Amino acid sequence: MKLLTATLLLSYSALAQLGRTGLPSAANPLARDPKAVAAGEQRFQQLCSSCHGRGGEGGQGEGQGPNLVNSWELRRASDQDLFGYIHNGVKGTAMPPFALPEPQIRELAAYVRSLNAPANSVPVSGDPKAGEAIFYGAGGCSACHMIRGRGGYLGPDLTDAGSAHRLGELREAILNPDRLSIDGYQPVLLREAGGKALRGIVKHESNWAMEILDENGGVHLLHGAAMRQAAVQSKPWMPNDYARRLAPAEIQDLLAFLSRQSIRPPGQVTARPNERVESVN
Repeated sequence: MKLLTATLLLSYSALAQLGRTGLPSAANPLARDPKAVAAGEQRFQQLCSSCHGRGGEGGQGEGQGPNLVNSWELRRASDQDLFGYIHNGVKGTAMPPFALPEPQIRELAAYVRSLNAPANSVPVSGDPKAGEAIFYGAGGCSACHMIRGRGGYLGPDLTDAGSAHRLGELREAILNPDRLSIDGYQPVLLREAGGKALRGIVKHESNWAMEILDENGGVHLLHGAAMRQAAVQSKPWMPNDYARRLAPAEIQDLLAFLSRQSIRPPGQVTARPNERVESVN
């Protein structure tokens, strides 16, 4: 009985946490229809961009439409709810109803959903196989990132990248890594006895101790004066020149590969720790 009670409490806690994080909904199929998404984008630019921004990033000024890319409410809404918001408007807001034929509303909903959906639940152009070759080859991504136990230690594990992130987030991480700030990945240069330098990341730190994971997977516990061996770096280890190093088609192939990395099939949502709740894209 105690074991059953503990299991139920853990399950409830996990569900409660999932509800708070407002993760992208992968269970709704609208965003997986590329033709509907494309048609909806055209209609969105005509009818919705003046309030919500051309890319759904939100309008400027009081009373303008919210950001649809990061919206917590949108992530939790079902396709049926989203259809209703567009068809009936949203009471108490500036969002008006749209008297459009049902297929057109569904296309609009498909595009709006695609802005907010996890990468593995939307159509992504590019060649995943070619992207895999870039990840483990010319792109050098596996020097820092691991997928299913294969790769490096200096960057986040990307085994579940496709279900934990939107496509726009993956693209931004590749093209503008300097804008990223991820707990547990502060870059440091660690000088060992003999003067050898190792790249590493700070996993835990206090005023008197520091735990560092180096590029070879070694763990270093530094206390007091020994912490001077670690020189904190101002920029992440990830290169910031992929826009120059890789052709646009290669970047798209890499995105196609990363978008399909998931430990669960589309329709099951993966929790992201410490996700900030805000109004979305």
